[in-house]
Amino acid sequence: MAFALGNVESGALLERLRAFWFPLGEDSARVIRAIRTKEKGFMRMSPEAHWFPFTAEQVIHSTCSSFRWEARLDPGKLTSPSVIDAYAEGHGQITVKLGVISVRKVTGAEVDKGEMQRYLSSIILFPPILLNHPALECVATGPLHLRLRDRNDETGAAVDLEISEQGCPLVCRADRPRMVGKQAVVTPWSATCSDFYVRQGMRLPGNAEALWHLPQGSFSYYRSEIISYEAVD
Repeated sequence: MAFALGNVESGALLERLRAFWFPLGEDSARVIRAIRTKEKGFMRMSPEAHWFPFTAEQVIHSTCSSFRWEARLDPGKLTSPSVIDAYAEGHGQITVKLGVISVRKVTGAEVDKGEMQRYLSSIILFPPILLNHPALECVATGPLHLRLRDRNDETGAAVDLEISEQGCPLVCRADRPRMVGKQAVVTPWSATCSDFYVRQGMRLPGNAEALWHLPQGSFSYYRSEIISYEAVD
């Protein structure tokens, strides 16, 4: 992890984050290379759409920009679809399946950028990224704001992280590609976490929410309870 040389503000903000995220010290977090989360929650596709339940598992890596989120929608139904959001080795994908059959798979430069932004924002779920990612760049853009990016990323993806005076991560913001039909529309986006508790020496959130900020108003499309965290090799 790096920050701009001579940027005292960046260093001070990072110290606040570390103090919040690692209240018992950083040693245990430095050896965690990946984590698996299990979650349940509700999603919807538009402000007018109904909420539908989902269950999901996600693996996030701390030493490289990589994650895989696999969700089952309407898990009580035999024919319910599954969704995969993933990013690895510079490329993202969004795949929808019915059983083992892929009914839609979206890839390309816009998906690469959007999924990289999703990975960067996952730092609020998995703070060892701050310690272990060799290409993570953190630059202060305001008194309580850090811009995060992967220096190896070629899409220009970035996420702005706002923190409190006490170092608590409040919100991640980005202009992310949003799929509207077959087109990607760059749209303001934000994600928040809440109900932090200490586990394995780290403060981890119990709930997460994501919103799209459309011209006609903002709407929440994802609300999740994180049921468990498990370190994986």
